[in-house]
Amino acid sequence: MKKIFAMLPCYNEEENIEQLLNKWLLTGEKLRDIHYKLVIVGIDDKSTDNTLAVLRRLAAEFSEIVVIEHMYNLGLGGGLKTAFRYFIQNGEPGDYCVIMDGDNSHDPKYIFSMLRIIDMGYYDCIIASRYCNNSETIGVPRFRLLLTFFAKAYYKCLLHVPNVNDYTCGYRLYSYGIVKKAMEKFEENLITRNSFACMMEVLYKLYLVGCRFSEVPFSLRYDAKKGKSKMKFLRTIKESIFTAIDIKLL
Repeated sequence: MKKIFAMLPCYNEEENIEQLLNKWLLTGEKLRDIHYKLVIVGIDDKSTDNTLAVLRRLAAEFSEIVVIEHMYNLGLGGGLKTAFRYFIQNGEPGDYCVIMDGDNSHDPKYIFSMLRIIDMGYYDCIIASRYCNNSETIGVPRFRLLLTFFAKAYYKCLLHVPNVNDYTCGYRLYSYGIVKKAMEKFEENLITRNSFACMMEVLYKLYLVGCRFSEVPFSLRYDAKKGKSKMKFLRTIKESIFTAIDIKLL
């Protein structure tokens, strides 16, 4: 039976992570019906609240849940590195890894539309995109929507990866083969940014090793998450602009 590793990097998500894990546990039951085994990996990035305690409690109750603890705060890039490393060490050819935000703004239900495409055997990475027909973005302030629109235009113009409109959304499904290929080529330099810019960085580096992308529509639900955003928005924009230039020169 193929395995799907649901990787959930978390930093101070005690108000959100239990609800997200419960959604994944219900999704796991449906995945078994189509012959997939679900492994849920909560990656705690040295949270200062009770996120780790929530993860440990649920892992003690449900065998599907694995907890990884960072000894230091490594940022989203560090969480992504940990996720890929665990996937390659514990998965095998034919398995998939889905990574999403741990703040409950991404719903696991879209895994099924992503699987329908990747199982066709042509694509290597499926992106839950904010820029497909029927996609929705709910609860995001207007000024952030405007900045995100300009960021999308900038990345598309500079990087122009085929079939990609959403370069920064963290909700993606990856094949074992493409992650292994990228890690073999770039090794520890696959992800060098620790901020949210790492999502755009890893996408482009996957493209450089031959990754074929497709996108599916989804609803980004900022209204479903509790607590403040962890993103330092203006700093992230600045770093993303220069990261895009740097990786384009690879």
